[in-house]
Amino acid sequence: MKHNYKIIVLLLAGITAIYTSCHKLNMGPANQSTVSKKEASVQIAQSLVGIFNPENGGFDFKDGLSMPTDLSLNKKGKIKVQSVDPKPQCGAKKDTTISLNLDQSDTSKLDIWAKIKYELTCTNGVPSGVTANDSLNMTVVSSEFTMALKMGENLTLRSLNPGVEHAQYSFDGPVNYYAKVTYVKPTTDQPNVEGTFNYNFKSIVVDPTKDPDFILSGAATFSSKGNIGKNSWNYKGTITFLGGHKAKITIDGTVYTADLMTGEVN
Repeated sequence: MKHNYKIIVLLLAGITAIYTSCHKLNMGPANQSTVSKKEASVQIAQSLVGIFNPENGGFDFKDGLSMPTDLSLNKKGKIKVQSVDPKPQCGAKKDTTISLNLDQSDTSKLDIWAKIKYELTCTNGVPSGVTANDSLNMTVVSSEFTMALKMGENLTLRSLNPGVEHAQYSFDGPVNYYAKVTYVKPTTDQPNVEGTFNYNFKSIVVDPTKDPDFILSGAATFSSKGNIGKNSWNYKGTITFLGGHKAKITIDGTVYTADLMTGEVN
């Protein structure tokens, strides 16, 4: 499992999909929304694309339970794992903080802080899982907008066949995001956007050998709150993963089908 943050893609995804926070907010009653359930489900689907696609800033779940051995950051716009340990020892840990400040001009600035913590767990002396506790904070300032992004993940991954390379595994735990995009000159087509997405994943089964359909099954609960311009949403619901890069998003009894590769919803 590795990180591969692609900064430019994160920015574009954040503007259209609203990323989230490592601290859950008080979601309050879920009945004051002026953004439709369908529109909110699109935001949820786009955030799931970000979580499960490493090109959008999430874990590379297709790497399975590999432990990273070297993390690096370069100023071309990527934070990535340079290598993984093919035979990690039981109890191996990785606890790293990464920071970057990049001022390209008076009106173009990028600040990143990331905390990455892994620990390998074993069963009867055989590597069988990984715990991952990560946080990301990023601020971007341009001549057109300012963006603040936060992400937190606290996941437990367990091999379904310990000792077997590339075996299927499951994971559980919360993933939470926050984002705020403020335009210098907001318009109807480019309104100011702010939102949170708080997920609790349960028994997500992953086959790291299958790409792009590596998520086989599982479920999640979520709460999401935000606003697009003067319109707001505040919803809670469930997600059922169907395999074939599809998932059902249920909000107040209404079901939408999301594509986890494109973020499209119907």
